[in-house]
Amino acid sequence: MKKIIGILIFTLILTSCSDKVVADFEIMNNTEFNIDSLKIEPNISDVGKYISLKKGEKAVYKSDMTTIAKTDGAYQISFLVNGINKTQVFGYYTNGYPLERITKINIEKDTILIDQVFEKD
Repeated sequence: MKKIIGILIFTLILTSCSDKVVADFEIMNNTEFNIDSLKIEPNISDVGKYISLKKGEKAVYKSDMTTIAKTDGAYQISFLVNGINKTQVFGYYTNGYPLERITKINIEKDTILIDQVFEKD
């Protein structure tokens, strides 16, 4: 019995240390141009992966928030479209965790539309 309890405790410790915190984004390029160097990160982070989107293309982007400080903050999207750098701060996370289930982002010709979804469909 002690052996089983020991194995259970060991397993719980291993699995609790590997929890990843990820913010999910669905991005749609509704411009007439390709988008390059797009990244979305908490505004206190400068590390992230870059993606590109062709005109009319939709992509899912996952931002790893596991290593950021357990503070409150906002997200920042940045990208290059038609030779112009665009940046926008949006949304909110608390204690290093996203509040929303997914954020849907539509990049239009002259604006960025953001819809944060908090409940399941």
